[in-house]
Amino acid sequence: MAQYLGALILAALTVAQDVPSGPHGCTEGSCYPATGNLLIGRGANLSATSTCGLFGPEQYCIVSHLQESDKCFMCDSRRPYDHYYHRNSHRVENVIYLRDSRGELTWWQAVNGKESVSIRLDLEAEFHFTHLIMKFKTFRPAAMLIERSADFGRTWRPYRYFAYNCTRTFPGIPANGLQLIDDVICEERYSDIEPSTEGEVIYKVLDPAIHVKDPYSLEIQELLRITNLRINFTKLHTLGDDQLDRRPDVLQKYYYSLYELVVRGSCFCYGHASECAPVPGVDAREASMIHGRCVCKHNTEGLNCERCRHFHNDLPWRPAEVDNPHTCRECNCNGHSDQCHFDMAVYLATGNISGGVCDNCLHNTMGRNCEMCKPFYYQDPARDIRDPAACVPCDCDPVGSLEGGVCDSHTDLDLGMIAGQCRCKQNVKGQRCDYCKDGHYGLSQNDPLGCQPCNCDPRGISMLGAPCDQISGDCSCKRYVTGRYCNQCLPEYWGLSYDLAGCRACDCDFGGAYNNKCMMDNGQCDCRPHLIGRQCSEVQPGYFCAALDFYKYEAEGAVGHSPDDPALPGKPRPQAETDCVEHLNNQLRRHRRHRRIATAQQQRAALRRIRQLQQTPDVRKVHRERDGQMVTWTGPGFARVKDGAGLVFTIDNIPFAMEYDIMIRYEPESTEDWEAIVSITSLQLPTSSRCGNLLPTEQMYTVTLPHHRRFVHMPRPFCFEPSNRYVVAIRFQRHAVSHRHLTAFILVDSLVLVPKYEELPGFQGNSPLAERRREEMQLYMCVDSFMVTPMPTLAEMCTKLICSISAYMHDGALSCQCDPQGSLSAECEKVGGQCRCKPNVIGRRCDQCAPGTYGFGPYGCTACDCHSQGSLSHQCDPVTGQCPCRHGASGRQCSDCQPGQWAFPNCRPCQCNGHADSCDPQTGTCYECRDYTAGHQCERCMNGFYGNPVLGSGDHCRPCACPGNPGSGHSNGDSCHEDQASNQILCNCRQGYTGPRCDRCAPGYYGEPERLGGGCSPCQCNGNIDTQHPESCDSRTGQCLKCLYNTDGPTCSECKNGYYGNALAHDCRRCTCVTAGTRQEYCTNGDCYCDRQTGACPCRQNVVGHNCDQCAPNHWNFGMAQGCEPCQCHPQHALGTHCNMFTGQCHCRPGFGGRQCTECEQLHWGDPRVQCEECNCHPLGSESAQCDPVTGQCECRDGASGRRCDECARGFTGSFPKCVQCHPCFELWDDAVCQLERDLDHIRNITETIRETGIAPGVSDARIKELERKLSLIRDLIKDGDHERVYQLIGQSIDDLRAEIAMTDGRMMSVFKELNTTAELDHTLRLNLNTLEQDLSQLNSTLAQRHRELENFLSAGFAEQFENVRKYYRESVDAEKRCNASVYGPESPVTQSRHTRDRTEAILNEQKNLFQRNITAHKKSLSELEKKAQEVDDKVEHLSHKVCGGYSHITSNGSCPDSQCGGAGCRDEEGQRLCGGAGCNGTVSASLDALRHAKDVKDSLSTASIELQSVAKKLQDIAMLTDSVKDNAVQTLNKAQQKKEFFENANKKLKDFIQKIRDFLNEEGADPDSIETIAQQVLAIKMPVNRTLVDSVVQNIRDSLTNLTNVDGIFIQTAEELAKATDLLNRAKDAKKRAEGVKDNISETNEALNSSAKAIAKAKKEMETAIKNLNDTRDATAMVEDKLQGLETNLMDVMMRLANLSHGVDLLKNKTNQNRIMAQDAKAQSEDATQAANGLQQDMTKAEALYKTLNEKVDSLGGAAGGNISQRAENMKREAEDLQKKASQGIDTLKKLEKKFKKNEKKMDAQKIELEELQKNVTEVREFIRRKVNGYNNCQ
Repeated sequence: MAQYLGALILAALTVAQDVPSGPHGCTEGSCYPATGNLLIGRGANLSATSTCGLFGPEQYCIVSHLQESDKCFMCDSRRPYDHYYHRNSHRVENVIYLRDSRGELTWWQAVNGKESVSIRLDLEAEFHFTHLIMKFKTFRPAAMLIERSADFGRTWRPYRYFAYNCTRTFPGIPANGLQLIDDVICEERYSDIEPSTEGEVIYKVLDPAIHVKDPYSLEIQELLRITNLRINFTKLHTLGDDQLDRRPDVLQKYYYSLYELVVRGSCFCYGHASECAPVPGVDAREASMIHGRCVCKHNTEGLNCERCRHFHNDLPWRPAEVDNPHTCRECNCNGHSDQCHFDMAVYLATGNISGGVCDNCLHNTMGRNCEMCKPFYYQDPARDIRDPAACVPCDCDPVGSLEGGVCDSHTDLDLGMIAGQCRCKQNVKGQRCDYCKDGHYGLSQNDPLGCQPCNCDPRGISMLGAPCDQISGDCSCKRYVTGRYCNQCLPEYWGLSYDLAGCRACDCDFGGAYNNKCMMDNGQCDCRPHLIGRQCSEVQPGYFCAALDFYKYEAEGAVGHSPDDPALPGKPRPQAETDCVEHLNNQLRRHRRHRRIATAQQQRAALRRIRQLQQTPDVRKVHRERDGQMVTWTGPGFARVKDGAGLVFTIDNIPFAMEYDIMIRYEPESTEDWEAIVSITSLQLPTSSRCGNLLPTEQMYTVTLPHHRRFVHMPRPFCFEPSNRYVVAIRFQRHAVSHRHLTAFILVDSLVLVPKYEELPGFQGNSPLAERRREEMQLYMCVDSFMVTPMPTLAEMCTKLICSISAYMHDGALSCQCDPQGSLSAECEKVGGQCRCKPNVIGRRCDQCAPGTYGFGPYGCTACDCHSQGSLSHQCDPVTGQCPCRHGASGRQCSDCQPGQWAFPNCRPCQCNGHADSCDPQTGTCYECRDYTAGHQCERCMNGFYGNPVLGSGDHCRPCACPGNPGSGHSNGDSCHEDQASNQILCNCRQGYTGPRCDRCAPGYYGEPERLGGGCSPCQCNGNIDTQHPESCDSRTGQCLKCLYNTDGPTCSECKNGYYGNALAHDCRRCTCVTAGTRQEYCTNGDCYCDRQTGACPCRQNVVGHNCDQCAPNHWNFGMAQGCEPCQCHPQHALGTHCNMFTGQCHCRPGFGGRQCTECEQLHWGDPRVQCEECNCHPLGSESAQCDPVTGQCECRDGASGRRCDECARGFTGSFPKCVQCHPCFELWDDAVCQLERDLDHIRNITETIRETGIAPGVSDARIKELERKLSLIRDLIKDGDHERVYQLIGQSIDDLRAEIAMTDGRMMSVFKELNTTAELDHTLRLNLNTLEQDLSQLNSTLAQRHRELENFLSAGFAEQFENVRKYYRESVDAEKRCNASVYGPESPVTQSRHTRDRTEAILNEQKNLFQRNITAHKKSLSELEKKAQEVDDKVEHLSHKVCGGYSHITSNGSCPDSQCGGAGCRDEEGQRLCGGAGCNGTVSASLDALRHAKDVKDSLSTASIELQSVAKKLQDIAMLTDSVKDNAVQTLNKAQQKKEFFENANKKLKDFIQKIRDFLNEEGADPDSIETIAQQVLAIKMPVNRTLVDSVVQNIRDSLTNLTNVDGIFIQTAEELAKATDLLNRAKDAKKRAEGVKDNISETNEALNSSAKAIAKAKKEMETAIKNLNDTRDATAMVEDKLQGLETNLMDVMMRLANLSHGVDLLKNKTNQNRIMAQDAKAQSEDATQAANGLQQDMTKAEALYKTLNEKVDSLGGAAGGNISQRAENMKREAEDLQKKASQGIDTLKKLEKKFKKNEKKMDAQKIELEELQKNVTEVREFIRRKVNGYNNCQ
């Protein structure tokens, strides 16, 4: 088979060797050379890496079934194959042909056992490789791969892998099918071990199974193109024996051997050749050899036609295609070149038209096609471009033209090109570009722009047309501009601009700047330190300018000298006080002689005054307080200088050497003039150039100080300089007197040095600027402003000049240096540097306290507040604040007594009973009482101690043991006292503690106070417990036990089950879940649980509402366990999907009925879709007129039958309706016959079943087998005959059962015995508890009696009280004895109680578990009884009304006198229950009637049954009636809601109407007639009248209320029952507590009784609140009726009037444009009248003015009524006033109506809530009645 396949492939390949493709040859498309075997003629290029016998003969064997016996042969390949001589040569060239010339097979064979072998073919050129065929002599390789190279063996890429197992041999190569044409995969089909010989391997480069879109694509061409081909054999196929033995004789049969190798391909010419020629250097030895050099067509060339021919590069080279040969095109070089190349960018730029670019253009041409002239040449317009002389040289100046003289190469007007035109540089012009443009200069070849711009700054030049010289480039500048380019300002100028002058003056501040030069760009001057601003005229923040009086020296800081001190200048004047003293002494002696006492006393006072003056210091500091008055001084105050005394100032802080004016500031104390003698002395010789010429000797000044002035200047200035020290001594004396006087003083403020600013550079000279500055200083009074204090506000010009002076003198600004403690900020005033001081702080730097204050600190200074009576002065120490105190005064303010005294200023000793040394200076309260005392006078013991510490009592204070001593850490009492009667200590416990020694926690607290370190803490119950109740929380753990306000949890922090809200705010409210709609697992005993936060109830399925009180939309059957059911109303027969929530009745369309509207309407039957027929039930024979809706069968009475119940029934005879019952024997026979008939029917049915199924019903195979098994077992037992064994087994089983029953009976007896014992114990305990209750009652009575006796004691007189004390003492002693006997005696109740308690505890220990279970059961029973009693009490009233027809309170004997119908619990005189009766409407009465009727017909059991069914139907009617009541209530609510909406709409319409009225009245253009009309209609409005709209609502409410009669009675009885149950519960709980441990303390018992009383009172209060709420509900309902009646009076009338008025308003609006002028007048008058009505009466003048205005406006109307203008205006005025009053009244009425409607709206909302509550109550009543009806229906 393999041979035939190989022959077929060779035939196909032979046919494939064609001549050049296509009939057209190569002219119209691609052409290809013939395809053949590329091995032919290339045996020398074929090589193998392994060949057998190359180096000598080698033996090999074969694996086959040869007929010959020889299986091993020799291989000798040392010489080429020759049929005659070297037939054993198996070189690789043998594979080129299958057979030799004589038809013998030849092959290539590799060395034995070698696996990695390759065969390689090297081609001389590129070839197309299409496919490969190999035929093997031995096994095909187990693994091999084919590789190719397209770069002559430099790189290799695989074609295909072949392997027997691709996954194992080539794990990285995919073994799946070929997906893409160039995928590299591994194949397994050519690597099988069979056949053992002539196996073939075929590989095609282009797999026919893969469609190739473009066979000429680069990818396909690259895939076919090869220069080398290599076949790698990597693994041999063996039989497995080589794995065990690798000897040569084993490997001799394993080797690669190949018969033939065919490599099909063709010469690779890219479709540009139909034949190929030998490659140069390769001999064409064989005719069928495929050569490698293409014979190219289409103007291509190259070995493979891979490029275009020379000078044929105008199009890109491409492989030829079938319909497009892609011929290479000749380049177009216009005859100027014979060389070109292809440029792809050019080709793309030309739109794929031409890409050839000419090379080496001649004749001065250039360009892609040599179509342009070279640079410096241009095309002669008269010559064609192909002319060799077409390009002419340019004539351009190379200096001024671009690119060295290049001109336009040709003419192109669109581009602005003219052949031969020179292209000048940017700044050059001219035909040859040989001179500069305007505004440029300096033509130069090196300059790329040709000429340089003048670069004259346009802001600085004076001529714009020719700004500079074209040769030199110099610019023509403006006045204040300089520089080559006029781009700089002259010195002291800046800001180059387009101004006429060019620059502006610097104008630097002469003091703030160092000079008048500034920055040219921004004008910034060179500022001195801390000066800012362009002109250096601003001060940097935190710095200031020194004022002209900055250098002032306070007189308070100068040294004072007496008049005789030589340091003062001038000579002192003589004293005059000696004469005064002698004169006064002489007068005093004369007065004594003449006994003139008064005058003498005056003289002595004057003498004392003179002596005081003699002792007064010559110079004293006077601090003046700044208490809101104008401050006319500087510093703290003044220096008060006596006549003739003086001051010496030291000056050493001069900043600048210059002359200063000397000024003295002062304030006289009298109207006398003073004079000052001033001496100025320099301590060092002057060294400055300014002051060096002055003499250093003393200079003297004498000036007069007039009393009417406050400052004085020295007559001439003095030159001061820095670094020198000056002493200024001044003597002050009165002017023009000869003697000094003791009483003459002058207040000296300060010495001031004012600089002579005229010396400074800015003011010197005669320059206009200096003169202007001097004039401004005088004009704005800059110097005079500093003469007086306080200084007036400086002019802005003064501020600037003074800052300049200061900056020059101080070389910059001065630092503020504000004290951080005394100032509010670090900045100060610009002039003077005054910082912003805190309160009571003064000084420029805010660094000292003001006079009368002290304590300089972060908050300023504090006022001294020296006591006027205790201090000598108002001034205090500036540091400590200590005032100078008088004798006997102390304290900082001199406002206290000396230590140990109080009551300043009348000081007296402290009274502290010897326990303190000092007391409060105001009240005398003792300070720091010792010896554990306290009180105002240390007269009592401090808390925690007791005793009598009063001095002389002999007692002292001792610690209270509560239970530990104070300070021990175990004291829980605030204080204690000693009980004189018992001689015991009674502690007053701190909050949270109780007990005689405070060793127990008080109610509401917990802890372990009895141990050291253990205290009592408040129970954390969030305020939800009664802190006075002893068991409100656990006294040890603090767990909350009795949470109040319906809270629960360990900390009472959440609402208990069944309640919701905020427990922390005492706002837990009972869940209002409706039981019938709430999920059953959330309800217990009628109480349902809701969400504890929101109160939302968990509703049953399809139940909605916050309280689960209604079915979801389109659902009904509310109250069912599974929730509400869908209505399922018929979509066509019902009016909607909604149905009645309780009955499920849908709202049917006419003609339909049934619950779901799927039946005929009432009293009809049939299929409503076909026909409905009338029932026509006979009234005498049917129970009701309604028949079966499907069959039409009427419900017949007993004795009637037939569809219409109009025939006698079976068992009756006669003519209907007179049917007589048959004889009783008929019933017996009839029953027998009926039974037989039923049995026959049953047998007939079973027979049919057996016939159909073959199985008897009810009998299964399993049961039969079980029966058979049991029968077999019985049979075996009987067969054995062992009857005794059978009997024994049966007897044994019976005995075992009897034993089990006996044991169970014994257990039951034991349980009953234990129960009886427990009952006896319980009875005993109840007796004990009753006894204890009686004892407690007696104790309570005794306590009340003692309380009354105590009140009598307190109200009696002293003697009577004393006698009572003695009597009570004796009674107390007797009582103590009785108490001790009752407590400690063996027969005492306490001892007996203890024994009883011990016995009880013993019994409890013995029966602990049983007792606890009993207690738990009792608790649960009590709780359930309490809940059930509450439920019963809540519902008994409703049930009593419905069952008995009435309800009444039960008396002690059970009678109910106020209700003839009786009720729950009522009995008559004979003790029989009383319920119902004649005239009662309850179900009991109906039942009694039914019973009477039953007695009348009791002879017949069937008649009795009928009557009972009648009773049941009546009960059902009651349920239906209840549903009807509920529906009525729902309808009532809906109607109320409709009325509410009706009222809301009416209210809204009224509001809109009111707004319309207001808009109309406020609108311009309304005439008076229209306004009056509206006002009259508004006043005529009444309240709504439409009683019919409200009657239904009121009547429905009344009907609902009639069903709730006698509510108070039942509620009160329920409250009494609840109170009884609560009392029983409390008694049981108290009994349990007393059984667990009876309290020994009477006070605790009293507390328990009080708590019980409070609980009872609280319960009563709750009941009263409930009753009040019910009464409020009734009152609210009555109020609803009243309000509705009040609202119904005028509603429709007002609606009609509103509609008419609205229409009228619309009509009136149309008249506004016609009457606008009159409306404006009327509006003004109406507004004025409204103001008058509101209490703002206008005077007569305004009325007259209004009258004149009306006159004028009426005149403006014109017309013929001129004579009546005044009368018309008067009438109009009166009409407007009347109209205004009516309008005001109407507006007030409308406002009242609006308020009333709002109020009614609120009431309607409240009534809506009440109606919702009524609906809820009706729902609950309906549910209750339905349950009771169901219960009665089930009764037999």
